[in-house]
Amino acid sequence: MVLMTSVLLTQRKKIGVGEQFQAEIPDWTGPPSDAELSWYRNDPNTSKMLGSRTWPPEGYVVQTNIVVAGQGRPESCNCPYPGNFYCRLHHINTARDRLRSEIGQVFKEWKFDLMGEQVSEMWSIEEQLKFAALEQLVPVFENKSFWAVAAKHFASKTRVDLVQYYLNVFLMRRVSNQCRLSLLEIDSDEDEAEEEEDEDQSDGSNSSQRPQDVQEVKKIF
Repeated sequence: MVLMTSVLLTQRKKIGVGEQFQAEIPDWTGPPSDAELSWYRNDPNTSKMLGSRTWPPEGYVVQTNIVVAGQGRPESCNCPYPGNFYCRLHHINTARDRLRSEIGQVFKEWKFDLMGEQVSEMWSIEEQLKFAALEQLVPVFENKSFWAVAAKHFASKTRVDLVQYYLNVFLMRRVSNQCRLSLLEIDSDEDEAEEEEDEDQSDGSNSSQRPQDVQEVKKIF
């Protein structure tokens, strides 16, 4: 036991001690004076580390309604589409518009306009259909990732554009559709790939059907 402890201690990485490894924290002497606060605020390193304040504006008092923030979602809805698919969209758009009106230009500075279903407005219907078909086709390509193939077919889109659309629109739509069908039928890409592999190994007829499916998808391109 002693030998094992000795071995573990010798193999453990040493923790460096000194000004090259630890931050020097001065002793607490009480609240800072006005002169110290002024020096801190005017120090260029302060703005460099903390960044520039964008919101709330200087002197703006943020009013927080603790009751509304903690009450959760009501059981019933009084919107024009209660319990409907458009009910969710209605409340999301309402909350988005309210947030945009509250923070103003910061809404775009913080990239909130590039989040959610609204990202689809930057894609045409044809591009969205092409993206969906391409996502089904990519597993057929050997040794090629989805993003490499997508970048080739969407030359006008950047990698950021493709990822934003996939995470904010395509993936959310697929999960939403699966939820409406049945909670028990929800599966991921990995589940679908594993099921296809198992079926191909157990039944050779699926392997002959797969090329036909690929040809149908390729017609879109």
